[in-house]
Amino acid sequence: MQKLYVEAARWISSSQGINQWNEATFTQDYLEQFISGNDVFVAYLEDELVGCFSVHWEYEDIWKEQFHENAGYVHRLAVSRKYKGRGFGGHFLIWAETYIRNKGKGWLRLDCMADNPSLNRYYLSQGFIFKGRYDDQGWSASLYELEIKD
Repeated sequence: MQKLYVEAARWISSSQGINQWNEATFTQDYLEQFISGNDVFVAYLEDELVGCFSVHWEYEDIWKEQFHENAGYVHRLAVSRKYKGRGFGGHFLIWAETYIRNKGKGWLRLDCMADNPSLNRYYLSQGFIFKGRYDDQGWSASLYELEIKD
């Protein structure tokens, strides 16, 4: 996973000019804490890591007063550059939606950098509704939500 996240951080920075993820963040210690504290999912094709993401049940830091217990929050979704454009991101979102539904929740939520237009367009194209913006020192996040239907 470390290699995948570093690859994603470098690609976002070099191709988009956005410092969305800092590759120095993805230390072994960080990833061990990340894995032990969240529901983390990885996808392999044969022996190759295709991508990963996590689902959080609490995410008040960014969602603030919009936080809702009836939602699962997808975080750190990444797809290997080798598998870009093959629909894996969409499949991961569908899988996350099913997982969240099976946990009895009614909403899939996520956020992304507000200054990443291609990623914002992508989530809108996947059926997500823009719910607002979170502003912090030096960066902003777009907040998205997808109602989970039975």
